[in-house]
Amino acid sequence: MQLLAAWLPWIKFVHLSALLAWCASLFALPALLALYPQTQGRIAKRRLWAASRFVYIAIASPAAVLAVVSGTLLIHVTGSYAVWLLAKLTLVAAMVFFHAGCGKLLLVLRETPQRWSPGFHVALALVPALLIPGVLWLVLAQPRL
Repeated sequence: MQLLAAWLPWIKFVHLSALLAWCASLFALPALLALYPQTQGRIAKRRLWAASRFVYIAIASPAAVLAVVSGTLLIHVTGSYAVWLLAKLTLVAAMVFFHAGCGKLLLVLRETPQRWSPGFHVALALVPALLIPGVLWLVLAQPRL
């Protein structure tokens, strides 16, 4: 554990960098999904599919893995085992499920293009807009729960 403590600033850097990329992609994925119904033409649809897939596979997924692994290291290195951490990890788990759900929606739209209501897309965009600030508040405030 002493060896990892020397690497603490780098672990924090990796964690924050990965979180920034992951959170940005969690906001981008619903926006990309909302573009599917109004995209016309085969080439435009293929470009949108390629962009969506790139965001999911090349940015969001590696960033999520790095954020979770580096966050787990931070928990153990710093010895942060408070109750607020359980609440934070619950919200992070919800972010992981949202991430997986976006991947599933990308596959559904690829196979059978569908038109969902604008309310669905607004609700989809609200998920990261609620989860991410919740995680940030729990980390910064570290409330006694």
